[in-house]
Amino acid sequence: MKNKKITIFLISIVALLTFFFLTKNLSVNILDNLGLNLPLPLFTIIIALIDGFNPCNLFVLTLLLSLMLTESHSRKKIYLVGFSFIIVIYLFYFLFMATWLNIFKYIGFIDPLRIGIAIIAITAGIINCKELFYYRKGITLMVQDKHVGPLKRKIQHVAKLINKGSTLTLIGASIVLAIFASLVELPCTAGFPIIYTGVLTGVILENSLFYYLYLALYNLIYVLPLIIIISLLGYIFHGKQISKRTMSLIKYIGGFIMLLLGIILLINPSLLGV
Repeated sequence: MKNKKITIFLISIVALLTFFFLTKNLSVNILDNLGLNLPLPLFTIIIALIDGFNPCNLFVLTLLLSLMLTESHSRKKIYLVGFSFIIVIYLFYFLFMATWLNIFKYIGFIDPLRIGIAIIAITAGIINCKELFYYRKGITLMVQDKHVGPLKRKIQHVAKLINKGSTLTLIGASIVLAIFASLVELPCTAGFPIIYTGVLTGVILENSLFYYLYLALYNLIYVLPLIIIISLLGYIFHGKQISKRTMSLIKYIGGFIMLLLGIILLINPSLLGV
């Protein structure tokens, strides 16, 4: 396992150096001629989908799902809890991104802001990549240990309400859980939304409404993996929590992509259309 990690590290370094060289020397015209310049809708879908496979969200949802399946086999109640949870997650992150959008548009996509976002992306990317080699050690953007206990207790409370609580009580508890989980997960999940919102700010759109439509699309794609998991009633994970190895690998992949986006924003932002 150690040799595999060393191999991954060395390949990643070579890939980063190659990417840095290409990014520095590529121009938008070259990409256009090759047909490789991503349109904004496709860029939105790709980044949101990558962001959607977030280990923190998957950890909370699979834990919630596993406890629900032990308490009840009622699909109706499981769907009720699951989709209430997802709707709140969607609204929370839409408002979070809309707030950043308005802040960035007020300031303007000036060079200091672009460089700041790039530094955040590169820093967060390095920290997330670190999880593959030193899981939850040192500085981490994973859910903090001090929050895991309260989070599990809230999830257990919701799971117990499946058999005993009324429908309204169950929905209310699911909403409270989703808000608490969103706040706890924020350091873990904020990277891509801030990067994407910064890029979106730098793109000139005909109507201000289009910015919010892109945010709506982003967040719809973002919750898509959660919707699929709930729709399949947890059969993918068979009622088990996502493993540490899987979480660290997902973190590494997400972190590596953050690094790439940070490099582009830092040395050649025109490749992203900003």
